[in-house]
Amino acid sequence: MRRPLHAPLRGARRFRLPQTAFNICAFWRIDALARIGRKEQAREIFNAMLAVRSPLGLLAEDTDPATGQQWGNFPQTYSMVGIINAATRLSIAWDSAFDTRGTKP
Repeated sequence: MRRPLHAPLRGARRFRLPQTAFNICAFWRIDALARIGRKEQAREIFNAMLAVRSPLGLLAEDTDPATGQQWGNFPQTYSMVGIINAATRLSIAWDSAFDTRGTKP
């Protein structure tokens, strides 16, 4: 599996290259992969992102791809919404989880 965090953009720019990855981009990638049917790959990345959370289960704005250390605003709402959206996207549909009587199959 590739690294779950997006590498910084390369190329001629006036600013130095970023050393950290913006976490919400990894969750956008998870969403895109799940939408095109690559849910296993999306789940691998999702699990890797969950592994870099703080002991409280929170994520900062950025993560250092080399160390997994959290950087930037903490906790970061965009990152936390990314976790929620990715979990929702990767979950099975409610009607698939329960039969018509509302009990597990």
